[in-house]
Amino acid sequence: MALPVINTRADLDQIQGTPEHTEFMSLLAGSLWRLQRDDDAGTWVAVEDDSIVNRFGFTRADFPNATPPTLPAYTPPMSDVPQTVSRAQGKAALIQAGKWDAVTAFVDAIADPEQKALADVALNDTQDWRRDSPFLIQAAGAIGLSSNDLDDLFTAAAEIIL
Repeated sequence: MALPVINTRADLDQIQGTPEHTEFMSLLAGSLWRLQRDDDAGTWVAVEDDSIVNRFGFTRADFPNATPPTLPAYTPPMSDVPQTVSRAQGKAALIQAGKWDAVTAFVDAIADPEQKALADVALNDTQDWRRDSPFLIQAAGAIGLSSNDLDDLFTAAAEIIL
């Protein structure tokens, strides 16, 4: 069923007692919340928002049986951060950021010979550096880089042409 055009409270009052009025009131009740994505928490949040019902001269109290919407499944936003850069780009970005010496010192300080050799391979022998590399994430944390700092380095590295 198509609703009549309802732009004001007067429009709504003209159809009082009709199925269209009931349907529109249901729609208004559903407008008491807006969904907002919280990327930090990795979820959606139902935020109270009375602006639409207020526009029609109602308050939240006029909809005592209204319930918040079911929250949709959260899907993280696509990242603009490159997920892979060449080893040369990564090294150049670390050098430009003044972090290369800290990274090599981190690798040199690894006590376990096998772990040190694997770290050396990750640092010097791979073709590409991946943003999700466990070694890379561990090394970044060890030299005091946050996840955002690492994102910034990957973004800078992707722009380097050697």
